Amino acid sequence: MNSMASFLRTPACLLLMAGLWAGNAHAQTAPWTNFEDCPGFPAATADLLRWEAMRLPDLLVCRALVQEGGDEAFALTISRESPFKPRRPDRAEESTLNGRELHWYSSKLPSQPDVLIRETLIPIADDRVVHVSLRAKDPATLAKYQEYVVSLPFPNYED
Repeated sequence: MNSMASFLRTPACLLLMAGLWAGNAHAQTAPWTNFEDCPGFPAATADLLRWEAMRLPDLLVCRALVQEGGDEAFALTISRESPFKPRRPDRAEESTLNGRELHWYSSKLPSQPDVLIRETLIPIADDRVVHVSLRAKDPATLAKYQEYVVSLPFPNYED
């Protein structure tokens, strides 16, 4: 529990969202409506990623780990409210999720100035919000992780 408690206090827990075209993989993903579990991965990423989940009352943390090596690609926190408050000056990339515009917000860690950090919020069904956070070492990895996020089956997303 100490490692998860530590994780929850880090900016990585803040859901970072960056958006890229989801491609055909999104169309092949069944809708995600059971918010007690992490969303299913599309066929294109199911062999690349796996979930590590932690459930608390009114909170679900889903960490997408890369199958090879176990690095975290991104994290989702599903709850009724999020401590992350997007600030317009921090906007970085835009992407598309379910045909709607999605904004990614940049963040920094003083102890890791070269790490690219992105966050976003995705309002979903049942008055819940998904906070996405991700960290990457380079722009190509950042774009890849953002694509993984927008390929997930988020229901009823509205910007």
